[in-house]
Amino acid sequence: MVFFVVVAIALSCFSFDLYIGKKLMYSSADLENTMNWASFVSFMENYARMIGIDSLSIGEIGDFQYLVWNGHTVGFAAGSNVFVVDGITVKSKAVPMDSILTAFQLPFIKEESGIVLADMIINKIIQTDDIIDITYSGSNRLVFTQRQNQIDIVSDGFVAINGQIYKPGQLIKTVRTDKKIEQKIEMPGLIRIILMKETFSTGEIVLLNFDQASEIPEDGVLLFYSNGDDRIIIRPYSPDFEGSDWPIYAQNRKIAQQIATRFNLKLEICPLYSLPVGRISMVLLLSDDTKISQIEDYIKELLQ
Repeated sequence: MVFFVVVAIALSCFSFDLYIGKKLMYSSADLENTMNWASFVSFMENYARMIGIDSLSIGEIGDFQYLVWNGHTVGFAAGSNVFVVDGITVKSKAVPMDSILTAFQLPFIKEESGIVLADMIINKIIQTDDIIDITYSGSNRLVFTQRQNQIDIVSDGFVAINGQIYKPGQLIKTVRTDKKIEQKIEMPGLIRIILMKETFSTGEIVLLNFDQASEIPEDGVLLFYSNGDDRIIIRPYSPDFEGSDWPIYAQNRKIAQQIATRFNLKLEICPLYSLPVGRISMVLLLSDDTKISQIEDYIKELLQ
């Protein structure tokens, strides 16, 4: 019994586990973080597929087997126990993972049980005006936390950026802003965060009869009015502006919804050409003209 325990402990000390994020991809009793060639090739194929990186090429010349990826070449000759990384030859009975991952410039961290590779690799984080764009490979492993005058981007997995890996719960980046997260748009390889101030836009209210649509001033909140069946119309969000129109649209809709609720109007979203993009504007079709001044006063209250 004592002998069995000693052997078990010895084997556990030499075990090697390979993870992509929290997912175990390979486990064996190989020493010094090494893998046999077949297991290594299988792992690289899986990682390329899971992370969405460039595909690799595999071939062999006699007993020399090789793999080419992203401008790097690695090979292994089992008969002579020779391992080659970008032309540099090393004597080895198996693939040394430290050397190959470093040569491939794939971010990884060493833990007690083995090696962990990132399951998300961030390429860029770019902020322009009211939009934060994050381009990446792999799976989305980010959490966004709103705090006073800042947004924290936190890792929810093993996230690599600029060659560094962040573990779950670690802060990756802080974005200084007085705006709040209005919407998060997720597409393959792209996360788009749209920001908006909580307060409404300020400015004068411009009240125009709908027939005066050709005489639109440059500044102010536009209120077009005409006789109608008690409805308020705003223009829809415009995808042509890649998200930059969203903050104004969201603000415009919020004001219009409050007006509709207060004065029992029907809210409609319609692409009227008379309503400009990127500006608070709406059309009021009212059966009672006396409501126009009341609505104007109410909007002034909202804008304070």
